[in-house]
Amino acid sequence: MSAHWLRYTTLTFVEREFGYAVSRAYAGHLEPTYGDGATYTYVRASLSEIAEALTAVTGMPHPLARTTRP
Repeated sequence: MSAHWLRYTTLTFVEREFGYAVSRAYAGHLEPTYGDGATYTYVRASLSEIAEALTAVTGMPHPLARTTRP
């Protein structure tokens, strides 16, 4: 098990549960540029969506999450 494996596994879970935009923001990837394509350019995640993903990964509540997931 490596740090890369943990990151990959976590981001795969976040992408499958919360979608591509949340996964990208959760990973801390830079905002897309014009050359990255239309879908990549237009999808965005809100801070509350990222907080919800963090809550799901850690099992701990976060004050910025809109809802808690089971």
